[in-house]
Amino acid sequence: MRLSLIRYCCAALIAGLAACSHDSSRFVKPVATPVAGNTVQGTGSRYDDGYLRIFVSSNLDANGRALDFGKEDQRPAMLLISARFGKGTVASFASDTDPEIPVLLYDVQSGKTVSSVVNNALLTEGLLVDPESLSKSPHLQIYVRGVPADKAHWVTNLLAIANDEPIMKLGLGFIPGGSAVNLLSTRLGSLLSEEIKSSNKPWEEKTLLGLRSDQGLAALDGRQFVVMLNPSTTTLEPPSPDLRRCPVDQSPTGLCNADGKPWAPAQAYVRFELDVSDYRSVKDFLGTAVSCEADERVWGEYRALIASGQLARRQTQYERHLLSRGELLLAIRRAQADSTPTPYAGRLLYFAQQASLLGTPDDAYWAEHFRDRAKQLDACVRSTAIKGQSSLAGLWDDSRAVFARTAAYPGWRSALAEVRGADAPVLREAEDELGRLNHLLALDELRGLDRQSLESLLSLSNQLRQMLLPAYERIAQQTVGANDLPAEARIAHLEALALRSACTDCSSLLRQRAEALRASLRPPEPPPASAEPTAPAADAATVPTPNPAAPEASGVPATAANAAPAP
Repeated sequence: MRLSLIRYCCAALIAGLAACSHDSSRFVKPVATPVAGNTVQGTGSRYDDGYLRIFVSSNLDANGRALDFGKEDQRPAMLLISARFGKGTVASFASDTDPEIPVLLYDVQSGKTVSSVVNNALLTEGLLVDPESLSKSPHLQIYVRGVPADKAHWVTNLLAIANDEPIMKLGLGFIPGGSAVNLLSTRLGSLLSEEIKSSNKPWEEKTLLGLRSDQGLAALDGRQFVVMLNPSTTTLEPPSPDLRRCPVDQSPTGLCNADGKPWAPAQAYVRFELDVSDYRSVKDFLGTAVSCEADERVWGEYRALIASGQLARRQTQYERHLLSRGELLLAIRRAQADSTPTPYAGRLLYFAQQASLLGTPDDAYWAEHFRDRAKQLDACVRSTAIKGQSSLAGLWDDSRAVFARTAAYPGWRSALAEVRGADAPVLREAEDELGRLNHLLALDELRGLDRQSLESLLSLSNQLRQMLLPAYERIAQQTVGANDLPAEARIAHLEALALRSACTDCSSLLRQRAEALRASLRPPEPPPASAEPTAPAADAATVPTPNPAAPEASGVPATAANAAPAP
């Protein structure tokens, strides 16, 4: 009798506890299930860092009403599902915060998801993830929270305000051109948890989406997770489904069981599809594109965006090439607005030199995302610089081409150091380039400029002459020493080289060697003959003095002088 009484009391106690349990507030227990075979091999591993996009879908609109929350007055008004990253994972947030991003809001009463409240750019466009931080926090936490009816309006407003901040709206931790940022979104998770806990209802559950930290972003790219929303009254969790991807025409959900049969669960679930990219359009951040029409303000915001560290590293490197074009464009505009009486042709030479130095990578990443924009900016820089004048257009094109070819100077210098013959192609290339420089310096637009304004061209001319002169020194020496050729042929060859060379110093050298060779061919002139010795002058005392009376003195023959006059 006593034993029966004990059994009866125990049964009553268990029934009472069960009843209390049934009457207590119920919620959902999320269970994460990875989709097998979903990692894209060889794609994410090449990223230094990248943008993680989270695509969220669910069957809550169809199966959400099957969730058992207990009595009407004890069920939550809404379900809020969010993803929380570890500290330092998302570049847009401070390194000491656990960024939490709302991904789905479900109205329990209407049985519909409210996607407009959680529609933020971090989900659809991507949030910048640091791979190094994944080694410290290699997971995502999925939070499922119940919102009481008296807090539903407050939570909705809170999400609307948070999603309108730059972090959620643009993916930036700052406002371009602004100075103040509301940090509500950085404390969103803690605010929600505190508010829900204050209701004394255990409406907060979480589960982990494990990531392989040793693979960095490769562990994220292409991965999928399904979070089953199991009833909290389930004592033992059912085994997680073994899911595989399959064609949509085979399964409406795009997922199949291990046996290949379509997966169509009766219970509610939320599906997370992860994707990694290393490029986002700056228009997503700035609200406008950087183009020829952009003003100083837009270029300033673009510069601040690049310096913010909130772009992927590879994209930052390539965006700088476009920024340098924008800064050159602004410099040209300022120079044209300057009233200083400085010859514009000299400034144009400087701008053309800067344009020739603009970086233009040649790879698939540049071709896909930057090449067209760079070409448009290059055309804009040129059209702005020449001011619609054909003479300036010719000067811009010729000078920019000359400056662009300076990249070949190191190779020419090395090759010319080994040149021994006048028929070397590199010699002709350097000569032709010097000729183009001489032609450019002779243009009417540049004749009146001072040496300082022409320094960029004069320095190139000097470099080319310094390359060519030693080469022609060796060629002249080799030509003069070619004794197997007639001397006249060697002279003619030197003079022909001097005539064709655009290097004045080289021409002078060649002519000097030709003249020296010609001088060596002339026969040596005989030494001047010495003068014959003259007889010593007679002593004045021994020289007879002519007799004036003598007939010879008068020049008359003696016979005639002595003759008698005729009768």
